[in-house]
Amino acid sequence: MTKVITGVTMSNQSTGLSADTQALMAFESNKKSAGVAYLLWFFTGGVGGHRFYAGRTGSAVAQLMLTILGWATIWFGLGFVFLSALGIWLLVDVFLLGGIIRAYNADLMVRLNAAPRRETASVDDLAKFAALRDSGAISSDEYEAQKRRILGVPGNAVV
Repeated sequence: MTKVITGVTMSNQSTGLSADTQALMAFESNKKSAGVAYLLWFFTGGVGGHRFYAGRTGSAVAQLMLTILGWATIWFGLGFVFLSALGIWLLVDVFLLGGIIRAYNADLMVRLNAAPRRETASVDDLAKFAALRDSGAISSDEYEAQKRRILGVPGNAVV
């Protein structure tokens, strides 16, 4: 089964990877780069490209509309008002863009950490440690310590 968490796809199938590793991989593949955002600001700032990239679709559409209205009404003199407002907004964005990207990445991290975990993860982990104990790879004491750690029981857990 595959779950989509606001644009991030995570699989519930057994991949041999822990949920934390899957979340880290999803974060690395979906995080935004401040460098890319600044390049987009420089080359597509007038049409809100950097804001589309940062997930700020509403304000990106507003910047796009200011650009269209500005150029459409420039012959009447009104366009300078729209384009001036856009220019000021773009100058402010130079200083805000790094924080916007950090906030996006922090929100992504929270969404990934809040992702539902496999319900059978503890059972699977216990079964793996039981198999290791039965094969003689780990001692019964090590198995019990791992069991306490997985179940969240206080004690001396071996990590």
